[in-house]
Amino acid sequence: MKPATALLFALFPTSSSFASTEPPQQEILVKDKVEAPLTSKQTLNDEDINKRPTGDGNVTDLLKTNPAVQFSNSGNNSLNQGEIKPSDISIHGSTAYQNSFTLDGMNINNDIDPADNGLGVTNSNLSSDEQGFYLDSRLIESVTVYDANVPVEFGGFTGGVVETKSRSWQGKSSANVYYRQTDSSWNKTIVDEKLNFDSSGNDISNPARFQPDYKKRSYGVSVETGITDDLGFVASISRRESSIPMANAGGRSVVLENNKLSGFEYQDSIKDQTRVSDNIFTKFTWYATPRTTANLSVALSQYESELFMNGVANSEYTEEHNGLATTLQVEHMLDAGILDLSLGHQAMEDIRDSEQDYFVQLEDFSDWKNPVTYASGGPGDLRTEQNNASLKGKMTFNPKRLGNTSHQFVVGGETTRTTAKYIRNNTYFRNGYRGTWDTMGWLNYSDQVDAFFAGTYTTKYTNSAVFAEDTIEINNVTLRTGLRFERDDFVKNNNLAPRITASWDVLGDNETVFTAGANRYYGRSMLTYALYEGQNAGLKHCYMMCNPNNEKQDSWTTTSDYEGMSDLKTPYNDELSLGMQQMWGNSIWSLNYVHRLGKDEVRSRPKYPGTKDPNEARIRTFDNGGETTHDSVSLTVRNRLPVVIENVHNQLSASLIWQKTQSNTPSDMGYAFFDPNTNLDYDKVWYDGEIINAADLPSTDFNSPLRANIEWIAELPQYGTTIYNLWQWQQGRAQATRHENDYAVDPSTGKQVLKYQRVNFENTFRWDIKAEWKPNFAYGAAISAEITNLLNNENATDSFVHQGEVYRVYESGRQFWLQASYDY
Repeated sequence: MKPATALLFALFPTSSSFASTEPPQQEILVKDKVEAPLTSKQTLNDEDINKRPTGDGNVTDLLKTNPAVQFSNSGNNSLNQGEIKPSDISIHGSTAYQNSFTLDGMNINNDIDPADNGLGVTNSNLSSDEQGFYLDSRLIESVTVYDANVPVEFGGFTGGVVETKSRSWQGKSSANVYYRQTDSSWNKTIVDEKLNFDSSGNDISNPARFQPDYKKRSYGVSVETGITDDLGFVASISRRESSIPMANAGGRSVVLENNKLSGFEYQDSIKDQTRVSDNIFTKFTWYATPRTTANLSVALSQYESELFMNGVANSEYTEEHNGLATTLQVEHMLDAGILDLSLGHQAMEDIRDSEQDYFVQLEDFSDWKNPVTYASGGPGDLRTEQNNASLKGKMTFNPKRLGNTSHQFVVGGETTRTTAKYIRNNTYFRNGYRGTWDTMGWLNYSDQVDAFFAGTYTTKYTNSAVFAEDTIEINNVTLRTGLRFERDDFVKNNNLAPRITASWDVLGDNETVFTAGANRYYGRSMLTYALYEGQNAGLKHCYMMCNPNNEKQDSWTTTSDYEGMSDLKTPYNDELSLGMQQMWGNSIWSLNYVHRLGKDEVRSRPKYPGTKDPNEARIRTFDNGGETTHDSVSLTVRNRLPVVIENVHNQLSASLIWQKTQSNTPSDMGYAFFDPNTNLDYDKVWYDGEIINAADLPSTDFNSPLRANIEWIAELPQYGTTIYNLWQWQQGRAQATRHENDYAVDPSTGKQVLKYQRVNFENTFRWDIKAEWKPNFAYGAAISAEITNLLNNENATDSFVHQGEVYRVYESGRQFWLQASYDY
């Protein structure tokens, strides 16, 4: 039999396929049969991670083949391949900021303002992310995604749970060091042929949109060793960095010297923007007794980016996104079961530091028909802080027989005290002048000054939960019933989340298992709801005869756009699921259907729609008007055991996923979107030449209707070689792209509506491959190469509007990564 034919037959119940498998490994079979029916989850351990392409090294980079996970259409954007931040993901149609990210059981979400406001760089808020820690995937032990029929111990999500576990000392000594690299010369960049792809096209609001040149490096070291016979530790440190040369247009500019406007000239130049992500981790493990294990860990994640605004002098600024987590976890085996207690503290911060702490511009009317603007300064200094103190406990009781049934009870609870701050240490001024370049020295006063006054805004709240669960086995039926009660005193809600999952082993041999579930998941409360007042509450304006960079003016006009938080509810998702798992020869087949109904999703809208009062027109409020429905069907198949063909160990898996998501609010709006236009109808939009209901608008992101993945891992032990292949196909689709600041008028009402354009996309296909060579004679040394989009296909995945023109965004073309490592 030919190798390719043998590999294909290995998934089916033929004598040939069983003849080519390794001897049965009972622990693997038990794991597949016991864990699969109830909870829908996918786990990758450190060996799995090492075999896969890790890209920029973020945890989400490992989830490309998860059937429940969709990446943002702009996640692999060829225009900005120099970035190293993690991509946004959606799980079963929910928004990216409504997933729960955990490290060793403790939540590490950033809840201050994780949604994109769609405005680019602004003076009032920071560019943040839903993940409070940019963990390096190469330094963790495992990552698990829970996407459906999630147990009651998990809360704070409407999408899913991404659980990462750190490494623990296992009684041995080892070490690892690695270095990896790529750059733009190893990448075939694919862009819209209409686009002038040059960094000189970057503007003030998007200073890093176009990145034709970059260089990335990643390196790190980890050690594991014992201190005594029962006490040891693991420690690791890594750095991921990127250097991105950018054009900086020179020319004339203005600055304030002793509050006097003066001009200067500077030259065109090429300046580097940089991105650096550091991870430092240490964990002590103490096997105190045969029944008690204690872990104390400290994780530090630091991210810093250096940027500047093209064409604006003195505009350099840095953005930092940092996290520090300390966790003490104790597991004790009682006669009745296992008690797991965790105490943790997580501190997260976002910081922006500008080179020049004010902004000034001159609108030069030397040629009054064609005025020119000269400016200097950055977006201003800002800081946000989030501190969580968490306590969590869970008791898993041993199974008990009651009559002809078996019961396993799980009870527990958790509480988290959160303090968040929005901090502006110094008043930030935007000074505007009108005049001419030659007469600016005579301009003693500014025509307009906008001032964001210094201040600190703080909010505190406590989230608590208790949960109980009983897993009942009756003959061939397993029923898991659970109840989670949550007290969200941020929005002051008591939330009750029932979760029920049942499985039926048809013949009692674990070959054919049906699963059904009905569950409710309550989501996260964004601290923006309370801290938004701090973003613009200090904003005041002076018009005419203003003193630059001065809090003292003859008159200030206050333009508050927020009057506090209205009554809110916690957003939630109701889930119905059906599934079937079939063992067939050396293969496991799974067919799953998931339906989600999202309710009470938070949106930002004008508080006084239709008002004629200009002061009321700018007031926003948050409400629970959002609603989303999602349906998905997935078919997956994989080997139970590796298939050995001519000394090559093969592992094969495949999936086919269909999904559809609909929302009454376009997904590009989210809770952060706000338009002060009081004549705007949020329930209608203009799309492809006609007025339609906003709920009927095609999704603007995470919207691939049909996807297929095939993974093939081939291991050649005699050569120390592992080859990983991933084939991905996505069906073509139509996507709605919003025109910046463009409106249409609904003739039936006279109201304005947001304007969207239809953009059609063809099918996409990509082939990613990773090959590692770790021969025995090298004593732990290894080299690997990753090639993404091997065939260099032109895969258009997104679109955007730039200077009034709609452009398609393509995935990166063929790209190479090289890595060298050494294990001791």
